Amino acid sequence: MSETRQTPARRRLPPFLKTTAFRLTLLSAALFALSSFVILTLVYAASVGQAMRRADAAISEEITRVEARFQAGGTQAANRYIVQRSVGGGEFLYLLLDAESRRISGNISALPSAPPDEEGRVRFVYDRAPAEGFGGAEEGRDARGRIVPLGGQNQLFVGIDMEEEARFVGETLNAVLLASGLSLALGIISGAVVSRRFARRLETINAAARTVMAGRLETRAPRTFSGDELDELSANFNAMLDRVEHLMQRMRTAGDSIAHDLRLPLTRMRGRLESAIVEAGDLADREAALEQAVADVDDLIKTFNAVLSLSRLEAGERRSAFETVDLTELLADVAELYEPVCEDQGLEFDSDCPAGLSVQGDRELLAQAVANLLDNAIKYTPEGGAVMLRGRKTSAGEVEISITDTGPGIPANERGRVLERFVRLEKSRTLPGVGLGLSLVQAIAEVHGARLTLDDGPGVAQGGHGPGLRIALCFAKGR
Repeated sequence: MSETRQTPARRRLPPFLKTTAFRLTLLSAALFALSSFVILTLVYAASVGQAMRRADAAISEEITRVEARFQAGGTQAANRYIVQRSVGGGEFLYLLLDAESRRISGNISALPSAPPDEEGRVRFVYDRAPAEGFGGAEEGRDARGRIVPLGGQNQLFVGIDMEEEARFVGETLNAVLLASGLSLALGIISGAVVSRRFARRLETINAAARTVMAGRLETRAPRTFSGDELDELSANFNAMLDRVEHLMQRMRTAGDSIAHDLRLPLTRMRGRLESAIVEAGDLADREAALEQAVADVDDLIKTFNAVLSLSRLEAGERRSAFETVDLTELLADVAELYEPVCEDQGLEFDSDCPAGLSVQGDRELLAQAVANLLDNAIKYTPEGGAVMLRGRKTSAGEVEISITDTGPGIPANERGRVLERFVRLEKSRTLPGVGLGLSLVQAIAEVHGARLTLDDGPGVAQGGHGPGLRIALCFAKGR
């Protein structure tokens, strides 16, 4: 009977360990630990060097004293000094050898086995003899010494016990390693704490994003109002959601408006075609029905072309074609085109544009914006009214294009709505159009960094019309 072996499930790491914050904190902790290790290592090296220099200086001074005794009284005087120093105890180690390297005196029995350097210095380990009445010898004590000739025939060795210094150096090294390890461990712990808190706050933003992706556009990321980068991210995320929700609402409104405004011409066109088929009149009637259907289709195409142009403007596709546009010449051309139209409608038309006005922009788009505004003014101004086209440079240095009429105007509370797509006030639904003219002008203004303002007109005009409407395009960077 075979046994089924189950592989143990791999343990997953906590999510915060995978975060960038934890990795950056861990990297910072490693760099801090490395810098601490380097600094403490320099301290360690300086301490060791200072101990070696102090020992070498003490050995040299003691050798000078022995040599002084030798110069004064020969080998016997030097031997007597070494015996006195050895018996009296102290930190120095002595060994005096004759010409045949036999021991004369000293508190060690033989020279160190380690080879000396060029200056006769040697580092070695020795066993200290026990003091009288105490335990055994102390083994393995560090020492440092120097071998020098004495009087041409004898050899003198003077050393110094370095055990205390060696212990200090060892403790310093252990402290260096311990401090580096502690700094790394504390860095990891702090990194875990910081990244865990960071991951929790980031998860709240991710949760909001997942909720939005599920279709709940009203969801917003929570904010702490601390002003840090995550709070700023939440603020920008919420602003983006506000914009998306606004665009979605505009899209729904635009869809409803398109359905409402296009249903009538499509129904009318279908009725005409159906009548032409059913009634089967003469050829002239059929041609008239077809011509009217073609006109209706042209209106629909114009509507969809306007929607496409508006979408492209809002995407900023025309900014690359900007150049210096002479507004004086542009407004003169538009005025020349619309003056006969106003005369045919029974309207008084006037224009005023001084020389030297220019802005950075797209000439075609600016001409379209002015034409749309004039079309609206002519459409809504009753016969006997007046339309005024004006260009000027304001006291604030802005270049302004304004169109003023004496039509019914737009109520103040409706002026924001008329700039949206397919929005038409009830009193204007009987007139031709689909409500995209001012939306296009608004988009053109935004592309040029200008602002579009709507105000009351000049008041009651001839025939009792008014209060009128004044629409202005203000270019802050005009010349």
